[in-house]
Amino acid sequence: MATSSTHRNGGRRRLPHALNSEERLAVPRLFLERATPWLVFLAFGLLYSVTAAPSIVALFDDTLEFQLVLPTFGIAHPTGYPLYTLLGGLWVHLVPMGNWAWRTNLLSALFAAATVAALFVCARRITATAPDGRQDNWAGLAAVLAFGLGPVWWEQATVAEVYALHNLFVIAILALALQPLPPDRKALERRVALLAALIGFGLAHHRTVVFVLPGLLVYFLWTRPEALRPQRIWLIWLAALSAPLLLYLYIPLRAAQGVSDLNGSYVNTWAGFWDHVLARRYASFFEMNELSRVYDASGWFMLWVRQTGWLGVLLSLLGLFTLRNPKQRPAWALILSVLAVNLLFALNYRVGDPEVFWLPVFLCAALFAGGGLAWMRRSLPTPWSAWIAPIVIVLLTVGFGRGAAVNRAHDWAAHDYAVDMAKVAFPPGSRVIGLEGEMTALRYMQEAEGLGRAATPIVANPPAARRAALEKEMANGAPVYLTRELEGVAEQYSFTGEGPLVRVWPRGEVEEYSPSTPISLLLLDGALQIEGYDFQRLEWAGGPMLRVTLYWRPLAPVERDLKVSLRIVDAAGTPLVGKDGAPAVVDAYPLRQVAGARTWPSGVQVRDVHEVPLPAQLSEAQALIILYDAETLEEVGRIQFSLSHL
Repeated sequence: MATSSTHRNGGRRRLPHALNSEERLAVPRLFLERATPWLVFLAFGLLYSVTAAPSIVALFDDTLEFQLVLPTFGIAHPTGYPLYTLLGGLWVHLVPMGNWAWRTNLLSALFAAATVAALFVCARRITATAPDGRQDNWAGLAAVLAFGLGPVWWEQATVAEVYALHNLFVIAILALALQPLPPDRKALERRVALLAALIGFGLAHHRTVVFVLPGLLVYFLWTRPEALRPQRIWLIWLAALSAPLLLYLYIPLRAAQGVSDLNGSYVNTWAGFWDHVLARRYASFFEMNELSRVYDASGWFMLWVRQTGWLGVLLSLLGLFTLRNPKQRPAWALILSVLAVNLLFALNYRVGDPEVFWLPVFLCAALFAGGGLAWMRRSLPTPWSAWIAPIVIVLLTVGFGRGAAVNRAHDWAAHDYAVDMAKVAFPPGSRVIGLEGEMTALRYMQEAEGLGRAATPIVANPPAARRAALEKEMANGAPVYLTRELEGVAEQYSFTGEGPLVRVWPRGEVEEYSPSTPISLLLLDGALQIEGYDFQRLEWAGGPMLRVTLYWRPLAPVERDLKVSLRIVDAAGTPLVGKDGAPAVVDAYPLRQVAGARTWPSGVQVRDVHEVPLPAQLSEAQALIILYDAETLEEVGRIQFSLSHL
C-alpha cells in the first residue's frame, strides 16, 4: 500500500508550527545581522574607490614603489611584503580596467573597506549584552564612523600602501579571538589553529602584527588557560603559524631569476635575506634621524581628534567604563593591550610619517567608541536610550574637529609629470640622472605604458653622486638628462630644456633649433637676445597646459640672473584662473634652475621650457611672458601673444 506523504498524528494532520511575534521578528533581525556587514563593506568600498588616486600620486614615498613592484612581481623594500606583492600582482593582472597604479590603489580601497566591515562585526560582537546574544548594530556603526572617515586612514585607503591590509589582519585577528569561545575542546583547538594561521599570514605581510600577541596571551590566560598548557596540539598550532611565513621564500626565488629591489640593495645570500626580512638597517628609526617627525603630547592628542572628531574621542573615553563589567572585562582587556603595545611602538618609532603607525591605536580606540555608545544606551533612561544612538551616529558622521575629507580622484600631478618626462624624444642610449622617486616614475612609465624606453634611469640621491654619474656618462659620450638643479655644473657644460628635463651638453656644443615664432628682443643693453619662441597646448590628464619654449642667445657675458613669469591674462592684463581655481601664473628660473644666465657661454643658444595651466575660456586669453631680474625684480623685457586659436 502506498505510503502517504502526509504525516499523521492520531488520525489528524500535523499543522505547521505557528510563529509567535518574537519568532517573526527574529527572521528579519537575523537577516539584518548578516547583511549589515556587507552593506558597510559596499558603502565604504564605494567611498574609498571613488576617492582613490587615479594613477601614481607621489614621487617620494613607498606608494610609487608598490605601484611598480606589484604589477611586475618585483621585490619590495624591507621587509619585502611577499603576501601583499603576490596578492597585488595577481590583482593587477586580473582586473582589466584602468592603469597599473589605479588598480593597486583600488586594491587598498577594497582592503580598507573590508577592515571597516570587520571592525563593525567586532564592535557589535564585543558589545553584545542581551540575554539572547543580540548584537548592537549601533555600536558597530559608531566604531565604523569613528575610524573609517578619519583622514589618516582614508589617505591609506586611496593609494597603494601596506597599511590597509595590515589593519585588516589586526581587526580580523581580534574579531576571531573575540568570537565566543566554543566549550568543545576540538572546536577550541580548531579555533586556535585558525587564529595562528591568520597571525602567520599577517606576519607574512607586516611584522608589527606581532603586537597583538601579548594581548592574546593575556586573553587566553584569563578565559581558557588550559589551551596554553604544553600539549601535542601546540605542534599543529606552530605549523599553522609558520606555514604562511614560507611566503618569504618568494624574495630569494625572484632574486634568483634576476629580479632586484628598486634601489638594488638586496643581496641574495643567507645574510642578505635576513637583513632584508628583518629590516635590520631600519633599527636606526628608533633613534632621532633626519627623517623623524615628532609630535609632543598635545600634538598626538590633536592628531587623534583630527582622526575621529571630538565626539569620537569622548565615546572612546566613555568606553573605558565597559571594563567594569566582569563578563566583558577579558575582551576589553585584549583590546586595551593591543592599543597599548601599538601606542608604545608608535611613540618610539622615528619616521617621517608616524601617523600611519597609529592606525592600530585608532582602530582599537574606535572599538572603545562603540563600547562607549553601548554603555550610554544601557545607562540612560529609556526615552533617552532610544534616541541617543541615532543622534550620536549623525554627529559622528559630521565629525566635529575631524580633519578634511580625502579625495584624490583628481590628483594627476605626479602622473602628468611622469608621462611628460617619459615622452621626451630620447636619443638611443640616453641616461636620465635623478632622485629615486623620479627615476621610479620613469621606470613605471617604461614598464606600464611603454614610454621612454630609449632612456636608462640612474638613481643618485646625494648631489655628489649625481655629479659623479653626470661626469661618468658625459665622458662616455651618452646623451645625459637631469631632473633638477645640481650645484657646481653650470659653468662646466651647456644645457637645453627638453620637456621637464634639462639635457647636458659639452660646453658650447648644443644642438640648435629655429623657433617657430622668430623675434629679436634685445635685453640687458644688448648682452642677451630672445630669438623667438614656440608654444603648444598639452592635453594632460589633470587639465590642459600651455608649454612655451624660449630661445635665448647671449651675445656678451651676462651680468645678471633672470627669471621668467609666464601668465595667462585677459585683454586688460589680469591673470585668468586655471582649472584648480588659482591664477594661471608660474614664476621660474630658466633651465629648471640648473644654470643661471650668468653662466651661459656667449654665442650659444639656450632652449628653455616653461608650462602654465590653461583656463577653460581662451577666446580673449593671451600669454604674457615677463622677464625680470631675479635679485632686484626689475622687469627687463616682455613678450605677449594671443591664445584664442588654441
